[in-house]
Amino acid sequence: MTHTTTYRQKDSGWQIIVSWKDSNGKWHQKSKQGFARKADAKTYESQLLKEIKNQPRPVDQALAGITLEKFCEVYVKNKKSISAGTAYQYVHAVKALKDVAKKPVQSITFLDIQTIVSSWSLAPDTQKQYKTKLNILFRAAIKPYGLISRNPIPDIEISPRRDKEERITLSEKQFKKLLLICTMPAARLAAAIAYYTGLRKGEMLALTWDDIDLKRMTVTVNKQIDAKHPHLPATEPKTRNSFRTVPIPPVLAGLLRAYRKTQPLSITRQVFVDPRHTKNNLTWAMKKIDNRLSLHSLRHTYASNLLAHGVDIRTVAALLGDTVPTVIKTYIHYTDDMRAAAAEDIKKIFA
Repeated sequence: MTHTTTYRQKDSGWQIIVSWKDSNGKWHQKSKQGFARKADAKTYESQLLKEIKNQPRPVDQALAGITLEKFCEVYVKNKKSISAGTAYQYVHAVKALKDVAKKPVQSITFLDIQTIVSSWSLAPDTQKQYKTKLNILFRAAIKPYGLISRNPIPDIEISPRRDKEERITLSEKQFKKLLLICTMPAARLAAAIAYYTGLRKGEMLALTWDDIDLKRMTVTVNKQIDAKHPHLPATEPKTRNSFRTVPIPPVLAGLLRAYRKTQPLSITRQVFVDPRHTKNNLTWAMKKIDNRLSLHSLRHTYASNLLAHGVDIRTVAALLGDTVPTVIKTYIHYTDDMRAAAAEDIKKIFA
């Protein structure tokens, strides 16, 4: 390795600077200061040269100095069996690091990342998802890409879980108003499906007419669309519980029959041919009623309606495609209301 060593006095002490040329002919520097004597600095030279020789070297020299956002592109491009939705998660996790994403991977420090992460106002689950994706990226930067020697992500601390978000639901009156406000027939149908089945927005937007059985009065969930990127192809649900068949009431069956008569059948047999505009129109209409409402509010409404009418939690969990603990954690305030009502009934029964 071609190198030169320089010693100089700095801040009432001595500093050693080693300059070296890499295999591409590019010069680099590494220094250490704070030595009381020049002789002490000279003694440290062998240690500094050892550190330089042990530094990770990219498998491909073209990757030397690559930024994190560019490395993410390389990783996703060369990763086998990665869905479009997962690829977007990597990209958004990197984007969430803001200016740090534009720095060379080799120069990114723990403090760089922690400073940005500490400023995040993202939901706790989103923060966990981003940390997981970043951890995988930095592990790959160590091996097989050989860009760094240490992964800073495991030591990153994300914000503690925030207080439980308020679960906003719609009254029957608000739901009827929502159907009137939607300007697209597809958005009106989407609102009805979510209200009467509790499907997640990605599950609802991915529905095809083959998933709907109007004779048996059921809707089968076997795929989903990334709701943030509805133009991407549908993928399988991520959990086993999400695969399910949900019964539908006659009112929804009637709406589905009426909609199918007025809409031409697409080659893909999708219920919502334009999922992006459908989602946007429905979201716009919900904000007109109450700015706190979201598409997920329709799912909350479905769950609360079932619980309020005495449907047991195991059945509710199965219909939602969730686990029982998740339903209890998410809708515990509804079960508390039910307990309070039961307490009053017990007083009357045993009075």
